[in-house]
Amino acid sequence: MRVRLAPLLAAAALLVGTATARGQSLQKFSVQGSGAVLFPDAVDPSYQSATKLGFEAQIRYTHSRWSVGVGYQRSTVYKIVTGSGDVSVSLSLIFVEPRYVITSTGGVAFYAAARVGVGSNICNPSTDCKDDVTRSNASFGGGGGMLLKVAPGVALDLGAQYFRVSNSFNAGFTMLRLGFGIGL
Repeated sequence: MRVRLAPLLAAAALLVGTATARGQSLQKFSVQGSGAVLFPDAVDPSYQSATKLGFEAQIRYTHSRWSVGVGYQRSTVYKIVTGSGDVSVSLSLIFVEPRYVITSTGGVAFYAAARVGVGSNICNPSTDCKDDVTRSNASFGGGGGMLLKVAPGVALDLGAQYFRVSNSFNAGFTMLRLGFGIGL
C-alpha cells in the first residue's frame, strides 16, 4: 500500500509546487503590519528574559514567487526590576526580508524567508542601561510562514522566525508573528 501511495503523493506535491503564488499579493507593491511575540534564548544575569511583545511594519515588492520587504521592527526583549522602577530594553531594527513562495494552492501560500538588519537596543528610561547595550548591532536569521488570502489584495501572514543579534547579549530570539499585507 505504501509503495503505491508514494508516487501519488510525489505527483500531488509536484502539481502543488508548480501552482502560481496566489496567496501572495498580486500587486507589485504592498504594505504589511504585524504584531509579534518574542522568546529570547539567552539569559543575562542583569536582566530578566521573558516572552515579550513587539511589532513590525514593512513595504514589499513582489515579482512572481519572490518578494523583498524593507521594514522596521521594535520589540521589548529584556526587563530589569530595580528599586526605583522597571527598566525595559527594546530591540529596534531596520531590516531587509527576501521571501520565496515554496508552494501555493487556492488562496494559501507557504513561504521561506531570510532577514538581515541593523539597529540598536533602546532603554526606557535611557539613563539606567549598561553602556554596551545601546550600541549598533547586526541581526540575521530566517524562517517561514503562511499567507492566507482573505480579500482581493489582502493577505493574512502567519509566520515564525529565528534570528540572532550580535551585541553584548549575543542573543537569539524566536519570533511568532501575525499580520496583514495590503496590496497597493
